[in-house]
Amino acid sequence: MIRLAIIVFLLIVLYKLLSGLVKGSGTTESREVPAGESTAELVQDPQCGAYILPAQGEVAQIGGKTYHFCSESCRDQFLLEQSEKTDKRTD
Repeated sequence: MIRLAIIVFLLIVLYKLLSGLVKGSGTTESREVPAGESTAELVQDPQCGAYILPAQGEVAQIGGKTYHFCSESCRDQFLLEQSEKTDKRTD
């Protein structure tokens, strides 16, 4: 009985490995870029330093200046740090 359970377990593991290879697992998610934006300039995320296309990132405006971020978490962290800096200046 234990042998049968081990064989079934190994078959399931083998199936999962092979199906992952066939599906192309491990590929990264990509976003399609509109034709006109393929030659657009990249901007640097001020929080993490990543370079992104402005149309694909998150945006925040502080003091009339526009900042572009690679993700919501980078934007939120940047805004938090900016508000803390502003609070320290007013103390």
